[in-house]
Amino acid sequence: MSVIAVITNDETEVFQREVIVGIRKYVEGTGFQLQVQHDARHLEGALGVLVIANVLNDDTLRQLYHSGKPLSLVSHQVEDVPIPAVIPDNIGGMNQIVDYLVVTRGRRKIVFIQGDMNQNDGQERAYAFRRQLMRHNMDVDTIPFLRGDFIPAVAVESLREFLSHEIDFDAVAAADYLMAVAVLEVLRSSGRRIPDDVCVIGFGDGPEAARHQLTTVGVDVEQLGYRAARQLMGQIKASKIRGATVLSTNLVERDSC
Repeated sequence: MSVIAVITNDETEVFQREVIVGIRKYVEGTGFQLQVQHDARHLEGALGVLVIANVLNDDTLRQLYHSGKPLSLVSHQVEDVPIPAVIPDNIGGMNQIVDYLVVTRGRRKIVFIQGDMNQNDGQERAYAFRRQLMRHNMDVDTIPFLRGDFIPAVAVESLREFLSHEIDFDAVAAADYLMAVAVLEVLRSSGRRIPDDVCVIGFGDGPEAARHQLTTVGVDVEQLGYRAARQLMGQIKASKIRGATVLSTNLVERDSC
């Protein structure tokens, strides 16, 4: 049986689980078997490798790429090496979030909950958020950037600490929709009405967002995995593929903003 290795740091986490669902959908019926693992060891028998997010450091990814083994990345890119990748449109999505808050909803006292700042999605979303605020002539230095790490519990702790300082704000934007969902209850418990007092919006979309009526900019996470698997299969079949495929986002308006 031909093997494709999928490297992830946690296949049970929502984002990575959905990526793997997409990978499986593409691979199904091709005669390939997925080998899910947490590091770059034991890749000798794999015909290709899919790496999700920042589970491997860039030096390891460079070594893999230069080894000649077919390789595709999901939600990550490496500077100076044209490793094929599939990424969400982080820049466009964050632009949509800022424009919606500032122009459509008239909010200017915005709190931003960051993702993992060691990871491509976290870095790009924070950068895009800052840049788009500046385009609206807002003073970025007055905007609170809270730690979130793409972990809901961390986002909750950071927001509780922020609330203790009694700083006025009228919106919360989160770099990930699960962090946004997690802080809804914290805001309500503090006596704030959503969306009247505070608008809440997050990046990404899924069943939890719909259940909690969270406004989001959505990206099809399954498609990230599906397209990456297609990229990889093309390489295995000797196609020359370079650079990133960028998946667009779309605004999903619900009750939270």
